[in-house]
Amino acid sequence: MEIKTEHYNGSDCTGNSGGSNRTLTISNTGITTDNGFLVYVSGLALALTSEYTVDHNSASTVITFINPLWNDQTIVVQYTQQISGIGSQADSDDFINGPLADFGVTVTRTPVTVTTDFHGNKTYTDGTNEDLEVVFENPNTRYILDKPGLTKNYDARMFTKHDASIQKYDKITYDSKVYRVDTISIRNFNGNSIFKTVTLFYIDNE
Repeated sequence: MEIKTEHYNGSDCTGNSGGSNRTLTISNTGITTDNGFLVYVSGLALALTSEYTVDHNSASTVITFINPLWNDQTIVVQYTQQISGIGSQADSDDFINGPLADFGVTVTRTPVTVTTDFHGNKTYTDGTNEDLEVVFENPNTRYILDKPGLTKNYDARMFTKHDASIQKYDKITYDSKVYRVDTISIRNFNGNSIFKTVTLFYIDNE
């Protein structure tokens, strides 16, 4: 991220001196956000929404001044922007061509359908096995430390493509051990889905 400060005058805005809803286009070359975006007119900080609005763009973000603005008033804009080429283009290919290509292994996924009867008893029905390319973290029982006692969190963990077909209760077979899928979460970056993180429990009776 890069922090920038730019100085303008009211005469740099569209519209006439003393007019409302005048706009100013700043010179950012990376996406801006509300976080850390500050606007000052004649030394006074403006409030977002009530005194100005902003359209965040990957370049040339536009500020609209809601209240009257005169040409001789000074304007200072401070903001952060994503520096082009430093993480801004991260997508699922980074995972596929990086960790998955370097450390990927093939596991067997067995899709599982779960039904529950009126007593609350669950029945697990296995589907057809299929291969799945993942990065498999060495099995190592983890515990949640912020809970009293030793509450088991997971026995193993794996990472797979963001669009891989997998759901809770599926079975995963790797290195002659069978695991049951517990949680599935998607890792996002800059609005792009990068990969899925899957936690697993070892099935003792399989």
